[in-house]
Amino acid sequence: MGAPRHDLTTARKAAGHTQESLAEALGIDVKSVRNWENGTYRPDRLRQQRLANELGIPRRRLSILLTPEAATNPSSYVNSDGDRAGVAGQTGQNLPDTIPELRNSEVIEVRRQEDISRPGRAAPSLVHADIPILRRVLDSRDLPDDGPVRPLDELVPAVRAVVVQRMQSDYSALSAEVLKLLPELHRAILAAPPGRKPQYAALLARAYRAADAIADKFGYYDLSARIIDLLKDAALKSEEDLLIGSAEYVRGEIFFASEDLDTGRRVLTAAADKIRVSASERAAATYGSLHMRAAVMAARAGSALRARDHIEEAQQSARKVNEGVHLGTAFGAASVRIHRLSLAVEIGDVGAALRLASGWAPPTTMPAERRSHFYIELGRAFHLADRPERVLSAFGAAKRIAPEHVCEHSQVIDVIDHLELTTRGGTRDAFRRFAAGLVKPQGRNTFGL
Repeated sequence: MGAPRHDLTTARKAAGHTQESLAEALGIDVKSVRNWENGTYRPDRLRQQRLANELGIPRRRLSILLTPEAATNPSSYVNSDGDRAGVAGQTGQNLPDTIPELRNSEVIEVRRQEDISRPGRAAPSLVHADIPILRRVLDSRDLPDDGPVRPLDELVPAVRAVVVQRMQSDYSALSAEVLKLLPELHRAILAAPPGRKPQYAALLARAYRAADAIADKFGYYDLSARIIDLLKDAALKSEEDLLIGSAEYVRGEIFFASEDLDTGRRVLTAAADKIRVSASERAAATYGSLHMRAAVMAARAGSALRARDHIEEAQQSARKVNEGVHLGTAFGAASVRIHRLSLAVEIGDVGAALRLASGWAPPTTMPAERRSHFYIELGRAFHLADRPERVLSAFGAAKRIAPEHVCEHSQVIDVIDHLELTTRGGTRDAFRRFAAGLVKPQGRNTFGL
């Protein structure tokens, strides 16, 4: 038996839980909670996230409560309590090891133009500095500053450019462009004759989605929810049914942030049910995208059967669609495969996750955000498999493809935090170096705070 984890007991009581009520909330036997607190066992990694949520503490703090010696001497930590068995009975030794090493030819490093108008600041700090300005732009949307309005045929490529920046995760450049484009689109739609308003509304919906990407990816979930409401309103005014369905896809972010996953899944399913899949390739792609996101919600909520049903719907749609960007969302067979990897990671099926990734890499024609997402999920799978060196390889690939996507990605930060605490020697130093390039959340407005 290990040493009792008194601080874990204190955290449980501070959250208002008895051992019995905590066990009930987590759907486990009370004996498991007792064993965690008396130091006999520790929860597996999937359950640790749920435990941290139930106790109302960060995952990093929970890692310290479970491994108190790591707080003072992290290099001395040896996992000897059986947690190496991983999730769902998988062991690191029994998992396939046929995933090819990442090579330069498998990833694309997005080359960006230097932003000489905002020198001397890192990309994340640029985005955070722009957030108050973005709020003011939205506040004044019905009374924007005076300025020029380009003709519609010039606004169309301008909006297309920010869509590309969003999908390439080029957030610092995207932020600067959105702050210039939104006031112009606000002026344009106010001045447009009634017959042209739907066209301007469609452009505005796409620009709002670009703005939402900034708010959501950088943790401003209150702002993201506000922008999504504006996006939905613009989509309705566009009178484009599929754009309305696309807006519901984006709306899913609200439910990920609030963790109301069942409601979010039902919202996405209801939106998909309104689409006639056979109408067009774009319709099939929109329908499939909605089910693809619903599958992730179901898996994260612990419903593997529902997740399977949704991803099968998405797979059926993908057979009717060429892989590409449809209404601003990457969709096709490769995108569905990446999401199958996500589902396997969410439900803790490590073997399935690594088999899905074995011998395969996302095509370089995919947007950078989606390709980097594959390597983030692969890194999470290696984390569950207790292969820290492969975690670093996968996360490194993701960062080379889309550095601004990775630097504040909450799941990347959680995994790196955990491995900083629980690895030793040179491996721990490597994680420290990687962590130095990440940006931790800093008191933003999020749901529940």
